[in-house]
Parts: sequence; C-alpha cells; structure tokens
Amino acid sequence: MANEDLEVRIGANIDDLVRELKRAKKGLAGFENRMSRFSSNLRRSGERMKSVGASMTRYITLPMLLAGGAAVKMGSDFDESMTKIKTLVGIAGDEVDAMGITAKQMARDTGIASKDAAEALFFITSAGIKGATAMEVLEASLKASASGLGETKTVADLATSAMNAYGSEILSAKQATDIMLAAVREGKLAPEELAQSMGRTLPIASAMNVEFNDVAAAFAALSRTGTGAAEAATQIRGIFSSLLKPTTEAEAALESLGLSSAGLRKSLADDGLLATLNILKSNFEGNSEAAALVFGNIRALSGVLDLVGKNSATTAEIFNKMNNTLGDTDRAFAKVQQSASFKLKKSLNDIKETFVDLGGVLLPVVIPAFKKLATFVKNISKAFSELEPQTRNMVLAFAGLTASLPLLITLTGTLLTVIGALLSPIGLVIAGITALGVVVYKNFDGIITKVSEVYNW
Repeated sequence: MANEDLEVRIGANIDDLVRELKRAKKGLAGFENRMSRFSSNLRRSGERMKSVGASMTRYITLPMLLAGGAAVKMGSDFDESMTKIKTLVGIAGDEVDAMGITAKQMARDTGIASKDAAEALFFITSAGIKGATAMEVLEASLKASASGLGETKTVADLATSAMNAYGSEILSAKQATDIMLAAVREGKLAPEELAQSMGRTLPIASAMNVEFNDVAAAFAALSRTGTGAAEAATQIRGIFSSLLKPTTEAEAALESLGLSSAGLRKSLADDGLLATLNILKSNFEGNSEAAALVFGNIRALSGVLDLVGKNSATTAEIFNKMNNTLGDTDRAFAKVQQSASFKLKKSLNDIKETFVDLGGVLLPVVIPAFKKLATFVKNISKAFSELEPQTRNMVLAFAGLTASLPLLITLTGTLLTVIGALLSPIGLVIAGITALGVVVYKNFDGIITKVSEVYNW
C-alpha cells in the first residue's frame, strides 16, 4: 500500500470572535473608568466626612460645652452670693430676689460684674443696712468703684462703716463716697489703701464728733508728704486718743498753755479738726517740750507737726476743698462713662452678664439633671460592683468603645479614603496580588503537593 500524505485543512470564521473581544475590551475599559470614578468619589466622601467631623467638634460641640459651662458657673457664683444674704443676714427670700434683679441692672449700668455687686451687697446688708437704703449704698459704691476708688465690696465696706459710725441720717452713702473720692483726688493715696485704712479711725473720730470729711482731709494732707494710708490712720488715731484720754502730764502741760483737753474736744466738735490743730500750733510754737508732753505718742506728735508745720497752708487748702464734695461721685462717674476704656469694659461686661442670666436659666435645669446623673452613677456603681469578674470586663470593654465614639466619624472617613484608594485600577491589582500572596502563604503545603502531582503526571 502506497504511503499517502493526509492533509487536513480546518477553516473557521473568527470575525465574530474579534468583534466580541473588542466589545469585551470596551466593556472592561468602561468598567475601569466607572471603578476609577467610584474610587475617587469614595475618597472625596471620606475626606469630607473627616473634615465635617473635625469642624463640628471644633466649632460647635466644644464652644457650646464651654459656653454652657461658663454660664452655669457665673450664674452659680451670683446665686451663691445672694444666697448668703438669705442665710447669713436673714433677709426674706423674695426681697433678696428683688434686690438681685436690681443689683444685676446696676452692675450692667456701671460696667461692674454682678458677682462683685452681690458680694458688696452682702457687706452692706451685713452692716445692718436694708431695703432701699442698701440699694442706694450699692449704687454709690458701684459708681465710686467704676470711677477708680477700688473694689466695690471694699468701697461698700468703708461707706457702711462711716454711715454706722456717724448715723445714716447724718451721713448718706453718696456723701460718704463723695468724700472718699475727694480724698483720693486731693491726696496721694491709693484708693484701696484709703478704703482699707480709714475705717480704723472712724469709731474714735465719731465719738469725738469729728466730721467724716475732716478725717478724710487729714488723710489726704498727710499723704502729700509721703505718709501712707496705714501710717496716717495710726497718726490720726494717736491725735484723737491723746485728746480723749490725756495723761496727767499732758493735762498739766495744756493747763500751762491756758488750754484743757475738754476745751480742745469741744473745739473739735464745734469748729472742726483744722481749727483745733491751729490752736495747738499757735500755742506749741517755741514750746516743743509741751507738745511732746501733750502728744506723748511719737506718731501722734509727728502727725500734728506734719499737718500744722511747714505744710499748714497746703493742709488748710485741702480742708477747705473737702468741705465742698457734694456730687463728686456722680461727676466722676459721668466723666468715666465718656471714656473709650469704660465703653469697652461695659460692652465686655454686658456679654459676661448675658452669660450670668443664661446660667440663672440653666441652673434649675442642670441641678435636677446632675441629681439624676449622680443617682444613676451611684446605682451603676453598685450594680457594677455586684457583677461577675468576666461580665465586668465586658462592660469595661463596651465603655471603652463608647468613650471613643467621638473619633468614629474621623476614623470612618479615613477608612473610606483607604477603600477608595484600593478600588482604583492600581489598587485592585495590588489588592489582588496581596490576596493571592495570602492564599499561597496559608495553603503553601497543599499547593506544593498539587504541583508535584501535575509534574509527575
């Protein structure tokens, strides 16, 4: 049989296959574009979520918490001071509440914090001054404080001390603050020092019928030569004490000059401190030994010599000015109100007082909430202590998750950004390679066995 070549030809039409492959290629390209857009949108959404979460925390949550906490604290401080008036002074609650409303308005008008006004009102009512008179003292003290006389409660303390020493029917709150302001103006005294030191001289001065404006004039005149308020108080007290209770030697020295302590005390009451000092000056000239005997206290003698010595002309001028102080507080406050610094301070204080008012509204709401929270925490603590150890650990884990809740928005945004990056074409390739590597790693022994079997076959 002859060998024959067998030739087989297979023909096929592959046009359809080519078209389908092209169509598949276009489909894959479209899918790649859609996945790329989806990945980009996902990343942008993640970034937006992170930004929104951070912005809400920074500009809404934290400021609201801080503002609410500050308002509650300010409202609580004011309420605490007013409550002291109810509990320690013994004024009826309704009356104190009405005083509180007026005190807040006065504080706004003068640019002083309502808490300071409430503290001053406590000093005023503690001094036994009540009702409309108490509010008059507060108003005068606030205006004097705003004019630079010192803290409101310090001014109120001295004003009430003076009113109690001389009698409110003789010395009003406005008159007291008028004289205090004039003393600061005419002398070289720090307002706070004057308010703190002058009160030490008032009991003995009022007992000897020395007017309040004369006492203030003596402080101002002594300060002109550098005497501080505390030292001036000591010298003035020494002068009055020497005339109120003179020693035997002092009385004899006065008699040798044709004077008596009783006559000098009458001069103080009738003619005033300056006139009495001038009597002493005219009799002591050239007789320093008699002066030393009358004023055995060296500080008292120093005060007399300072007032009626070389500075007698200045002393007389100051005493004359201190006799015309009516309306000084109102005039000083009117000038202060025109200053830019006061207007700024008042505007800032208005904002602060708004928080005080807000705190007053929030307190009745916050207090029951805190009570419920305290009861809830107490019950939770008791229940938690009675749990099994394993259950307690689970509760602690859940609590830790809850505590991290504020971070979830930011973390979720970050995760979406990462996922968006992975869903991009390059990300998909990397993810696929990574997944393949993980599969190979976990099933390495089985894969090697299968490869060996294929190779042997």
